[in-house]
Amino acid sequence: MKKADFKTIAERCSTLGLTISQAHFMAHAGEGFGPLDLPHVLGLNTVTMVPLKPRKWLWMAAQTCSVSYRKILTPETLLNILTTGDVPEENISNIVHFLQEAPVQNVVMAVDQAAQQSGLPPELLWRNLEMIATLWQCHRLFQLPPTESARV
Repeated sequence: MKKADFKTIAERCSTLGLTISQAHFMAHAGEGFGPLDLPHVLGLNTVTMVPLKPRKWLWMAAQTCSVSYRKILTPETLLNILTTGDVPEENISNIVHFLQEAPVQNVVMAVDQAAQQSGLPPELLWRNLEMIATLWQCHRLFQLPPTESARV
């Protein structure tokens, strides 16, 4: 990776409220085919290294998480879940799908859009999402805390 690319990635991680380590972990969560390109996960054009143009990321993520489920996850509900950390009972299956199955770039960019729309810092939204992931044991995007035996 070129030095300029690393600087761009570091700046992008900062904008998204992620550490480089968190971004690498998410890139290695992959889509079932091995590690993803880090710029791709961070919503950067992999050739020019500029952020992708704004899209309806919350809508795309909500649509992805509504396939095959009785209750549809709306973009507004996803925004509320990300900003509050509260998951309505009827949307548990949707949010578990979001955490375990949605394309990693969609998750990252949906959090970014939610932060922009809500005016909340993205770090808060990531903490909310990590809390939900821990509660529902969805560890694809977040590292597990070390166990007691690992600390000894």
